[in-house]
Amino acid sequence: MSASNNPTSDIWPLSTDDGPPLAWWRMLSVHQFRYTEQSIIGTMLQRIAVLHGGDKLRAALSGDPAAAIAAALSLMPIRDISLTVDITMTALLHSALSDDPAAMLVLSHVLGRLEFDLPFKVELATLWLTHHIRYAKATGQSARTEAMVSLALCEEDLA
Repeated sequence: MSASNNPTSDIWPLSTDDGPPLAWWRMLSVHQFRYTEQSIIGTMLQRIAVLHGGDKLRAALSGDPAAAIAAALSLMPIRDISLTVDITMTALLHSALSDDPAAMLVLSHVLGRLEFDLPFKVELATLWLTHHIRYAKATGQSARTEAMVSLALCEEDLA
């Protein structure tokens, strides 16, 4: 995904220089992630040793989108930023950037439901939702993804 293909990246007020890679999920527009940023995130996640968080988080850090989604939803509601939140959400971001439409949708959902003040959280959630819709329609994955994520979100509400 190229930043130069979208005018949003030219006007987004934050850049990679404004925070560490673990904070990029809550700072950067989807259009700002290029190969370099994706590579930095992937390399960083491979180097994180998890002491807490269980098998879901370990699998999420290894690139399993379903595990990243489950780990992110298990944090709900997210009331503040912590290292665990940043690591988990960065694993979800990595799956979304790896073109997993369900991860894109869940990232949008989580951003939209954060229970703390985050600059541009509505805009970030909307951009990820829009990206998900465009990607899912272009690849013909929208119905399957919507059903899978809808089920996961229902399970979250029941928990």
